[in-house]
Amino acid sequence: MPPSSWIAALRAADGCRLRPPAALSSLGTAEAELEVTFPGELRALYLASDGVFDEPGQWFVIWPVTDLVSRNQAAWAAGSSTRRGLLAFGDDGTGSPFCVSRGGGPDVFFWSPVLNEVTHLAPGLASFWNAWIKGSLPPH
Repeated sequence: MPPSSWIAALRAADGCRLRPPAALSSLGTAEAELEVTFPGELRALYLASDGVFDEPGQWFVIWPVTDLVSRNQAAWAAGSSTRRGLLAFGDDGTGSPFCVSRGGGPDVFFWSPVLNEVTHLAPGLASFWNAWIKGSLPPH
């Protein structure tokens, strides 16, 4: 999905506030610092909005790029081997992150720090976001 389509999809969520787009240079810096390549959909999402803030809940559903870097670095340093294989990009409001595989691939997962378990949520970021705004994600 191109950034322009992401803007429309993100605006479809009631109560979510978009931010200015992330700069290509900040995405490149984040990828270098984390030693990953963002999946295409994640890159396009950040080129549409550098994070998505949930106004009613007062948290970032999609973290700004700077938070994505710091939160992943902290989690990888302290986390389990399961968590080290995931690149988190946001959370459900309880601090449990939504992730993609560090090794690439479009699938979106939920990681439970309490259970140290990964739950598959969606086959891609666009379908994840559509399910998020409809409240139809699998239990996690």
